[in-house]
Amino acid sequence: MNSPADDRRVRKTKKALRQGLAQLLQEKKLKDITVRELTDAVDLHRGTFYVHYRDIYDLYDKMWQEANQAIRDIFRQYPPEELPGGPAPLFRAIMEYAWENRDLCQMLFGPNVDQSLVQELSGIAGEKCAQDWAVLYPNIALPYRDYLQVYVVGGCMGVLRRWVDTGMREPPKEMAALLEGITKSAAKVAG
Repeated sequence: MNSPADDRRVRKTKKALRQGLAQLLQEKKLKDITVRELTDAVDLHRGTFYVHYRDIYDLYDKMWQEANQAIRDIFRQYPPEELPGGPAPLFRAIMEYAWENRDLCQMLFGPNVDQSLVQELSGIAGEKCAQDWAVLYPNIALPYRDYLQVYVVGGCMGVLRRWVDTGMREPPKEMAALLEGITKSAAKVAG
């Protein structure tokens, strides 16, 4: 059985590798990054990398899978019945997750990443909206609710991208309030 110190070291190693990959993806495409380059950047031995991952693509895929699962878990924590005043708590949870996982967000919105991941994330958010908004905004007719969903998801992804691109200077709580205000204003117009 691993000791807490071993687990802490593993977490620290994986975090360093994640951050290193996110940083390298700011400069070059994934296919052009080598394990040696990554391990040199984070001052780890190549063998340490291979204890955890098969190759750079495996690390990248695992980062995406973890993020995908975390977002889905956050969405499950906030069913529409738990959001009687609107999606503010959900927005706070998402923005806090992004804040705590800056390296992942930098990777996701970086210039050298396959944008299909952003599209997939948008699809996950769109599914959540489609399920919840009939409960949250019952007085909005279906075709307008669909337009609202597309507008809000696209807007939220744009705001998140801008926040990441500008160094995430504002606290997550402020960003969540911004998203909530935009969503409520759009819902009012659609209703």
